Amino acid sequence: MKQELGAAITVAGRLRTLQEALAVLERYPRKTPATFDYPGGGELDRLTVEEVIRTRKISSRISNKEVAYFVEVSAAAPWISFAADLADAGPESTLFAAMTDLYLHFAEGSPKGVSFAKISKVLHLKQPSLFPILDSHIARSYAPAAKMLHTDYPQLGWRRRTWLAVRNDLLEVRASGALTELRHLLRSYESDDANKQQQVRLLDGLTDLRLLDILVW
Repeated sequence: MKQELGAAITVAGRLRTLQEALAVLERYPRKTPATFDYPGGGELDRLTVEEVIRTRKISSRISNKEVAYFVEVSAAAPWISFAADLADAGPESTLFAAMTDLYLHFAEGSPKGVSFAKISKVLHLKQPSLFPILDSHIARSYAPAAKMLHTDYPQLGWRRRTWLAVRNDLLEVRASGALTELRHLLRSYESDDANKQQQVRLLDGLTDLRLLDILVW
C-alpha cells in the first residue's frame, strides 16, 4: 500500500514516518498477538497458570517454578482497574503510586531469576494499557530519556523513570494525531494476501501502549 504521508511518529527517541511505522507492524510475527495479546487479561483479581505461561510468547522465559510463584502471589496483589491508562499515571498521581505498589508486590521477595522484565511482561498481559513491557531492549532504548528525567525526579529509580519516559511518548503520539493516523492505516490495510491483510488489520485491536512497544523494535 503506497501513499504520501506527512505525519511522523516518535518512539524512544526514534522518528519514523507513518509508512515506516506501518512497515514495522507489517513484519511483526502473526502468532505473537494471537497467542499473547488477543486472549485478554482474564479475571482482574488473579493470575492463572495459563496467563503466566502466555508471556513465554514474548520471550519471558518464565520457568514452571516461577509460574507457580506468580500465581500464588497474585491472590493478594493490589490489582488496578482494567480501564487504567498510563497516560493518567502522572508521577504525583495515585495511579502512579498504585503501579509502584503492584510492581513491588511481585518484586519484593521474588525468587532469583524473577526480574523486572518478567514482572513487567506479566503485568502488561494483565493490564495492557497501563504497564509498559520493560525487557532489556526496551529499557536500553528508553535509557537516555529516563536519564534526563532524573533531575526532575531524583527520588525515582530507573524503572519508574522509564514508565514516565514511555508515558511521555504515549501522550505525544496521541496529542499529535500520529497514532490515530497509524490506526487508520492498520484498519484500511490492503494486500493481495488475504491472511496478511487480516493479520495487519487485527493489530488495530492492540492497546496504544502495545503498539508503541512493537515500534521500539
